[in-house]
Amino acid sequence: MMQSLSPPTQRLVWALMVAVGVFVLFLLFERMLGRFGLDFIVYFEPADLQEDRRLPVEGRESVEYAIRTVDTFDDAASRQPTTLMVHGDARSDVDFNVVRSEFERGTVVIVVNMSPEELAPLIDPGIGDVATVNETLQAPFYTLIAKNEEQCPTGLQPGCGAYLVEARNFTDFAELSSHAREALNVRLRALLTPTPEPVPAR
Repeated sequence: MMQSLSPPTQRLVWALMVAVGVFVLFLLFERMLGRFGLDFIVYFEPADLQEDRRLPVEGRESVEYAIRTVDTFDDAASRQPTTLMVHGDARSDVDFNVVRSEFERGTVVIVVNMSPEELAPLIDPGIGDVATVNETLQAPFYTLIAKNEEQCPTGLQPGCGAYLVEARNFTDFAELSSHAREALNVRLRALLTPTPEPVPAR
């Protein structure tokens, strides 16, 4: 059947088949997170934070959110998480060169209590230019950044590639986890979207 299709149509069919396959794998991945407690978000939060600056403990341990809290940045980074979350109040303990490397290779990054403008010089100058902030930020809040690792090789900029940069006030872990999954979906959609091929000259 595939032989009867033109080459461009064959490529489109293969791309759609791959897209469906990856989508199914992503659904299975989300179910495994909830069922087997795999880490989706690894969160570095030191123990000596002020109470009004930290994220609440209540609700954090729910299996469906797959959040693991660790005491050191090295522990968080060594786990190679899908989402790396760090607390900005402990920035002296965070190696932002590592955070930048994770962001560049496509890891979803969440930083608590740091605005996009504060993150821009540490990770990517374009973060402040493309960020969405829909409300006045009050601690605890977080900034989430993610991009397709193949997109915007010169840095984030409007109209270039697939990315998500957004700052929100923290409400609960359900929303935070959903926000991280949305960012992962942005990355996956970009990976699955076939890039248009140039039309050969006649």
